[in-house]
Amino acid sequence: MSNIKEETVQDEAPCTKIVFFGDSITESGRNHMDENDLGVGYVKIAAGKLRLLYPDTRFCFVNRGNGGERTAELVARVEKDVVAEKPDYVVLEVGINDVWCRFSRGEEVTPEAFRANYEKLTDAILATGAKLYLIQPYALKMGDKQRFRPFLNRFNDIIREIAREKNLTLIPVDEIFTGVTQDIDPAQFSTDGVHPTHRGCRYIADLLIKELKKCLG
Repeated sequence: MSNIKEETVQDEAPCTKIVFFGDSITESGRNHMDENDLGVGYVKIAAGKLRLLYPDTRFCFVNRGNGGERTAELVARVEKDVVAEKPDYVVLEVGINDVWCRFSRGEEVTPEAFRANYEKLTDAILATGAKLYLIQPYALKMGDKQRFRPFLNRFNDIIREIAREKNLTLIPVDEIFTGVTQDIDPAQFSTDGVHPTHRGCRYIADLLIKELKKCLG
C-alpha cells in the first residue's frame, strides 16, 4: 500500500516546465504530429541531461521550434506556443533567418524591425513570469555564410542590448563558436555554418545547462 501512495504522490508532483521556442536549430527534426516529441538536437540532449542531473525533479519539456522562421513568425505564435503553456522557464533561439532571408528571398529585415520583434517576444514571455534564456544566433566560417556576418553582428548587438536592459541571461553561442573554431574545424560543430552537428548540439545544450543550473540548484 505504501508503494502505491508513493507512486501517486510522485505522479502528482508539480511539473517544472521548460519551453524551447525558436527556428530549425530548436526544431531539429521534431515530429509536429507529436506535441511531446523533442527532435534530435540540443533540446533533446538538454532534456536528457537535466533529467539525469535532477532525478527528483519532474520536468515537462516542450519543443516549439519551427524551421525557417524569423522573429516575425515567432511573434505571431508566441501566445499559443509559449504563453498558453504557462512555462517556468523559456529558451528563446531565433534570428539567423532574419539574416538569411535577405539572401534567400531578397527580403530585408531592418535592425529596427528586428528590435521591435525581439522586444515583443521577450515582453510576452516575461509577462508569464517565466525565467527567460536567450540563445544567440550564430554563423560559422563555412561556405557562403560569411556574407551573413555584418547583418548578424548588428542583430546580436541588439539582442545583447535587450538582454542587458531586461536583465536576461544571454548564452553567447556565436561568440563561443567563433572562438573554439579558431583551432577546431568548424565542420565539427555545423554542417553548413548554421545548422549544428551532434557535437554542436551537445555544445549548445551544455552552455544552456550551465545557466539553468544557477536557478535549478
